[in-house]
Parts: sequence; structure tokens; C-alpha cells
Amino acid sequence: MRNNFSIKQCMLLRGIMLSVVITITSSCAKEEEPSTVSTADLSIATLVAKVNSETYKAHNFNDGQLDPFTEDQGFTGTDIYGEGMSFQRDFTGGKRLKLVWKESEYDGSRRERGHEIKLGVNNNDEIYTGFYLFIPSGQNNNLLNKNTIIWQLYNWNTDGCSNWTAHLELKGKALYLSYRNACVSPTVVKILDGIETDKELAFQIRAVLSGTNRGTLAVVLDGEIIVDLKNINLGFGSFDANDNAETSVAGVKMGMYCFDTANYTPDETRILYLDNVSSSARSGSVGNSLDKVDPRK
Repeated sequence: MRNNFSIKQCMLLRGIMLSVVITITSSCAKEEEPSTVSTADLSIATLVAKVNSETYKAHNFNDGQLDPFTEDQGFTGTDIYGEGMSFQRDFTGGKRLKLVWKESEYDGSRRERGHEIKLGVNNNDEIYTGFYLFIPSGQNNNLLNKNTIIWQLYNWNTDGCSNWTAHLELKGKALYLSYRNACVSPTVVKILDGIETDKELAFQIRAVLSGTNRGTLAVVLDGEIIVDLKNINLGFGSFDANDNAETSVAGVKMGMYCFDTANYTPDETRILYLDNVSSSARSGSVGNSLDKVDPRK
């Protein structure tokens, strides 16, 4: 099941480098979208204003290292080998990150419920993420028989609950998108009936924080927009007059968070691969920002 991409009323987007072409009308300040123009038409000052390269982090793991990303769940020492993370050959002669979670290594603590990497980009307004996801088939991989979070948007808060703001979750083979703006039960949307295995799946995710129902969560898979949630509240904390979060910023992490402890089976294993991972705050237009984190480029 793939949802149609709904027309955005709050921005103008042309020439998006995806398999769909969208025309959107601009009306509100937070979502205002500049017309698409070539780099040659922009002054240096305009380019500097539109693109903040310091917020952009990307890695293909070809050097066999995580940097500039860090390990979040699981083993926290300097040697990740043998602790659920390793670097394997990819399909183009480089390397990719292999994550393996085993029930036998779970010690009852939250940190041992999975293996995730955290991306070093934080923003209080709009954040983009891109990555290749590869799920191997076979009976030795229980990932598609369980409930596992594979991507998270976290948002610091002081409300006393966990910090997650949105996440992608595999329930069996189906993919769900969940989000919230406070310590409440999340809104959950099913976005795929069945995820493919043995294939590099190219994900791009756009998240816009808002405290005035102007937030957005959009997921692009292999160049096709499969969900675009708009006019939502997203993110903890207070927001200023420009609808930017004042007390918190958002960042992203991905991998496996195997939160379904009641569903663990003895000696089960869950496996996935990540490659061409990137994250960035908004850089110019929405189209340019999504293109910046496209793992296929």
C-alpha cells in the first residue's frame, strides 16, 4: 500500500529530482518555498544563506569506520567488532555497515535492546535523513517476524518520558510511521504492507517540527513518496514566534531498536545493513534538501 503524495499548500516546489514532479502553492512563512533556480543564478551571499554545509553529515562506511556518526545502543566501547556491528563488502566494491542483534546478548538493560547509530546533525526546525536499508532474507534473520524500530527522530524534552518524537517501525513485514509531540500515545500510520528483502531500499525522510499544526513527516522510498503527513504538531517543548522549537532540537538515529522484549525468543537473531547514510538541516528548497540526502547519488 503506497499513499499518494498530497498537495502541500505552504510551499512551492519544482523540479524535484525524484520520480514524481510536484507543484505546490506557497502561503505561510514557515513552509515558504523559493522558486527553483540554477546555482549560476545565485550570488555567493545567497548561496551561503541557503546552504549551511556544517549541518550536513554523510558516510558510506568505505573506510571501515563510523565517524562522523556514533554508536548509540549496544556496546559503547571503541571496538565495535564482535559486538553487533561490522563492515561488509557492498554491491559496488565498497563497504556497508552490518548490524546483528542477538537475543543471547540481551542483559535486561535498555542499551542492549538493539544496535543503532546516531547522526551528528541537530536542528530545531527541519531535518532530512537518507540511507540505504538492506534486509537479508533467510531463516536466520528474525527481523521480519518481530517488531523493530529501524529509524528514530529524537527530540530532547523535560516531560519525564522517553525522547523519541517519530520512528519507522517494522511489524512483521509491514512498515509503520509513528509520531507525537508530548508524552502521549503516538499517532500510528501504516505506510507499507510489505517491505522487500534482498534489495537496497533507498529512504529519504523529511521532518518539520511545529507547535502550531504546521509540522510535516514525509517518507520517500526508491524515489516514490509513500507518505506525506502535513498539518501536524511534531516535537517536544515550546516554540517561538517563528514556530521553531525553543527548548529542544531534533536529531536522528537508525539501525535496530528491538523494543518488543515480551516477543523475544531464545537465541533469535535480527540482521540488517545500512549504507550511504546522511543527515542535514534544510538546504535551500525542499527538493534540494531531499536530493542532498538521496543515498543513490
